[in-house]
Amino acid sequence: MVVTGLALGMAVSCGPSKSVQTLTKTTQETLELVKKEAQRAIALTVEKVKNYEVDPDIGKEIIKNLKEAERKIDTQLAVAQQLSVNGTKEEIMQFAERTNVIIQSALTDLKSLNDLYDISTFSSFETATFFPAGGYGIPPEKQDEAKKSIEPIVQRIIKFFGDHPRQRFVAVIVCYGFSDETPIAKESPLYSPLLAKMKTNNPTRQELNVKLSELRAKSIANLLVDLIKINEALIPNPKLINYDIKWMGKGEELPYPDRVKDYHADDKRRRMVSLIWNVLPGSLYAQGLSNDTAMN
Repeated sequence: MVVTGLALGMAVSCGPSKSVQTLTKTTQETLELVKKEAQRAIALTVEKVKNYEVDPDIGKEIIKNLKEAERKIDTQLAVAQQLSVNGTKEEIMQFAERTNVIIQSALTDLKSLNDLYDISTFSSFETATFFPAGGYGIPPEKQDEAKKSIEPIVQRIIKFFGDHPRQRFVAVIVCYGFSDETPIAKESPLYSPLLAKMKTNNPTRQELNVKLSELRAKSIANLLVDLIKINEALIPNPKLINYDIKWMGKGEELPYPDRVKDYHADDKRRRMVSLIWNVLPGSLYAQGLSNDTAMN
């Protein structure tokens, strides 16, 4: 995605020797370029969702806002076309200045999205890395190993903030937990704590495993947030960053069945947690801003 260096500043500053028709044409051409970049970003988002590097719900939000940006560009193009026919020089100059602001904002967002898509934003871990058998809290003896697994993700997120120090972002972190089909017996020390967190008094095996996988996902999401907080001094403008943290238990649902075809009931590959992180411009993910989820 080539978005840097596109600007209308050179057109707006043109001297009297440049015709207003040339100014309008430059504005239209730049708008068309931005529209193509937005369309390309939509296609890339679809691909990233397919490859598990963007959560499907997050992808829908990004695409919705990119399409809204397209509609705004189409509106500006229609105005430019009308002005090219019967606009005065003053109207065209004012339009070009207003449109330049829209273009620069769109280019900044598209560039940061493109930079994000150049980074690996998906990670998966065996639950044994974090939890003892049948547990969902990270015990002291697992803390160092767990932090070692998560720290590379934290460093990639913080580096991204550093590469875009003046932008307002929402860091969207989505964590999914999966389990195998091993039942949790009523006499198990895990049964009562899980039951206390459920809305039913007689849960099925599947429901218990959903809750177990959910609590594991939550523990890892919280660990990631804690490590970001510890390193917050490395973020240039932490007040510009909001956080939207999500976790979900998938239970016995097969993780990424299009990649693995030979799962079995007690397969350790099913006992896993996956983590997807995306750092998104506020204009492309307003939900995180409206929820006021800034990390204090």
